[in-house]
Amino acid sequence: MDLMQLFVVLDWKRRGSADGFSSVNFVLPVFMMGCWFKHGYLTNDNVNMLINGINLCFFAFYISAFAFYQPKRKYLYGQLTALFLSFYVLFNYVNNKPEESQADSMGSVAAAAQIASLGGGVYDLKRAIVDLKTTEYIPSSIQFGLFAISIQWSIFALLVGNYYMLTANLAGLAVNVATLATFVAYPPKTWKVPIFGVGGEAKKDE
Repeated sequence: MDLMQLFVVLDWKRRGSADGFSSVNFVLPVFMMGCWFKHGYLTNDNVNMLINGINLCFFAFYISAFAFYQPKRKYLYGQLTALFLSFYVLFNYVNNKPEESQADSMGSVAAAAQIASLGGGVYDLKRAIVDLKTTEYIPSSIQFGLFAISIQWSIFALLVGNYYMLTANLAGLAVNVATLATFVAYPPKTWKVPIFGVGGEAKKDE
């Protein structure tokens, strides 16, 4: 999924601006990944730390690119401030727990953070359906990538018995499926959605 975000950055470059796109879908995943990284640290899960550590580096780049192409950065700065304050409060909360219960507490927090990060997807759905009547600003490559990754992580969580992770990924899958359906109901105006083949009507009219 993280490499698929590169297509979004290239789209900003082509447009010359990230105006119209939301920074929420870049900031909230950092919140989720930071929490899972902390959980991996507490459980000595090197795979968890490696995957989330790499993803955090990717998203640091994407947020920097968003800031570069976005002329209105006020909301981004506010979201980043809230992000770091949330990390400070939550990590201190977990660190003050008895050592034997820290991993379970962080697992609960990480699962809750992953579910909370779905707020970005719900916001995009609301904006597409209610405000804009189009999915023009929802990158389809990310949604198709999320669909595959959510299924993979759900199966992995089920196999290893991590029900915190399973619950969070099933919730994410539900939002993802709803978003994919929205591409059909409210297709983008200037580009065509791969696989579904819908959208791009405004471009045809030109």
